[in-house]
Amino acid sequence: MDLEKLEQLGDELRGVGHRRRKLVEQVYQEIKEGDQDTSKELYQELSEVSDKAIGIIEEQKQIFDEEVRRL
Repeated sequence: MDLEKLEQLGDELRGVGHRRRKLVEQVYQEIKEGDQDTSKELYQELSEVSDKAIGIIEEQKQIFDEEVRRL
């Protein structure tokens, strides 16, 4: 198992997760304030960041799936 790759993915996921959390807070605030344009832009960025997080998680899962198959 490539531990270095898993650690790198974990670090990347933490960074993406932090960015995602900030975006959630910003989207919520903009919606509360009624700023539709900004909320839509932030939501689009949130969607892209969420997709990236999902991709990282899927890559981690694939690494583990391959290792478990080898057992």
